[in-house]
Amino acid sequence: MAQPPEDPLAGSIAIEANSRIDQDTMDELGLVGAQPAVTEQALPTNFVLAGFVSANSGTYPFLNGQAATFGYDLDSEDRYTVRLMPGDRVRLESFGSRAGNPVLELSITGDAGSAAPAFTSATTDPAVVTVPGSGGELQDFEVTVQVTGGTGAARYVLTREITASASVMSFRWPDYDFVPGEALVTMADEGAMVSALAAGTGEMKRHLGKSDWLVSMPAQALAATPNSEDARKKATLDWLDDLRRQPGVASAQPNYVFQSQMTPVEEPLYGRNWHYDLINGPTAWQIGSGNGSGVRVAVLDSGLLRESSTLWHRDLDDNVIAGRDFVDGDTNPVDPGNSVGGNVFHGTHVAGTIGAVINDIGLGGVAFDSEIVPVRVLGEGGTGSSSDLIAAIRWVTNNGSPRAEVVNMSLGGLPRIDMLESVLAEGVDVGIIYVAAAGNSATNVPSYPAASESVLSVSAVDAGGQPASYSNFGSWIDLAAPGGDASRDANLDGQADLVWSTSGELSGGTITAGYRGLQGTSMASPHVAGVMALMKSERSVLNLDEVKALLASGDRAITQGTGPRDNRLGWGIIDAAEAVSEAASGSIPTVLSASPAFAALSNEGQTSTELTLSVFGTGTVDNLVLSDKPDWLDAVLRDTTAPTTLSLTLNPALLDPDMPARANLTISYAVDTSPSTSPLQIPVTGELISDEQARTA
Repeated sequence: MAQPPEDPLAGSIAIEANSRIDQDTMDELGLVGAQPAVTEQALPTNFVLAGFVSANSGTYPFLNGQAATFGYDLDSEDRYTVRLMPGDRVRLESFGSRAGNPVLELSITGDAGSAAPAFTSATTDPAVVTVPGSGGELQDFEVTVQVTGGTGAARYVLTREITASASVMSFRWPDYDFVPGEALVTMADEGAMVSALAAGTGEMKRHLGKSDWLVSMPAQALAATPNSEDARKKATLDWLDDLRRQPGVASAQPNYVFQSQMTPVEEPLYGRNWHYDLINGPTAWQIGSGNGSGVRVAVLDSGLLRESSTLWHRDLDDNVIAGRDFVDGDTNPVDPGNSVGGNVFHGTHVAGTIGAVINDIGLGGVAFDSEIVPVRVLGEGGTGSSSDLIAAIRWVTNNGSPRAEVVNMSLGGLPRIDMLESVLAEGVDVGIIYVAAAGNSATNVPSYPAASESVLSVSAVDAGGQPASYSNFGSWIDLAAPGGDASRDANLDGQADLVWSTSGELSGGTITAGYRGLQGTSMASPHVAGVMALMKSERSVLNLDEVKALLASGDRAITQGTGPRDNRLGWGIIDAAEAVSEAASGSIPTVLSASPAFAALSNEGQTSTELTLSVFGTGTVDNLVLSDKPDWLDAVLRDTTAPTTLSLTLNPALLDPDMPARANLTISYAVDTSPSTSPLQIPVTGELISDEQARTA
């Protein structure tokens, strides 16, 4: 390998929380002085790792204009130690290199044994291995990535993956939330309660009538439980098992928590949905009355993932209605995956952002009560023909009786086509609102259909609200929405700024529903389509001309920010709350809103943050009271009258290492002196990462 320059740039860069790099990257463009590892590299429990392996030593082929030769050394195996839970999944995605595309093997070994290895390359699906064993505790595992075939070098990304269902996400308690340390107990007779509690198995908290009691876990047992919500819930379930075995106990169940209205904020994966906070989604869901109800959104894309002949992706199925496949020419718009290369299930991801169901198993969509009309126009490799697109748009228009009120097109790259312009105009004339992705080429060359006058053209921003580096721009951009940027952590939550939604995998001919993060204007467009569905749910006669008039009015009626239009963000980032308020055209309820709506704290990312509590509506909000604060979090309200701020500070010493803790802060308040019936809920996560020293790149 060539010698490094005499005065190389040197120093230490703190990388994003939970992000890691392979410390023995044997590549000339990698770490200076790297040597083959002799011991395993430690990783945090939640990790995203960039790695490098090679089957041999060699040099990279020259690029045009390249003067120097760049090489790499032999590095056939990387080994890592990480604390995981049985049932977790680890994912390996290879990107190969200019020097080749070797086959990589992913294997996981622990005290419980070894999992069956999985294999991948840059031209096949990622390898996914399920962590072996049983139980709900973190355990030590060795994860190995090695070259098993082919030649050359490969760069890869290794991650702990979010699985398809909350029931396999490291928890063994029921899918419904409950209060740790409490139980609803029914006794066979009143005397049995006295004898059961005399045995020290519980403490009477409240008589609920007849033979029913609210019983609390013995204080000594609860005090001995580690200070994390996960551990307390596991201990509660073990205690419930013991209660059920006591003589005279007819039944013992958790003290389940209920809520008056579910929104995406309550879904298990909401912590990944930073993009909903950015568009002010939580406030829109509070003030809106429809949440997309009665609105059909056609998703012109690659089709949807189908789990079985009768079930679409389980987080979409309840909202999916009849669609059409213009690639295969039938009425079954299934995304079959790609025969070559990876499978992202693009249309499924887009549809989830618009209308994923609120069902406590994953995440929710912007317009979670809308109906999804799947229309397949993209085939193998995400490509399609303009003829299929035109036919699909005409099918949706349906001779003036539209099959959908909103149409999302996360596709593009076409020139201006007169026939396409004509069919789009026909749809606009009958009230259809078209939304399309601006494109990912970082160019100002108009991309159709987004650049059409009959379409809302959407560019992309990252989690900090800044234009994404890849997003197209120009005078034809109407507005912007979250598209993400995998290279950034602009909101400092410790995660790459990817847009998370419904997705899946195709492995060995079997399709598995799941979730994943993607970036692109394809991800931005469905946010706007979802907001259009929210607006249509409030005012069904809303049309494209009205929306464009609201955008061009100059007062940012449905977007964020101030000032004139620009070529990167158009008229600004979509604001769901302002849009719903504008569409309602009448009195809306006064609510307390938090921005951001969710807080993620860790010793690697932010250990403290400040949330802005604002009033949406015309009423006076006061008598703010904070409750349900966990001991690992300091939370201080600056004032009891809104608007105000809420300061949050993590107490890492009260957390178990590598065991994420979760809590829902509750802020009750009064509106015009009357208590609100919908307290503000703020989800918070806290994490103590145990390998902080590994953060230097």
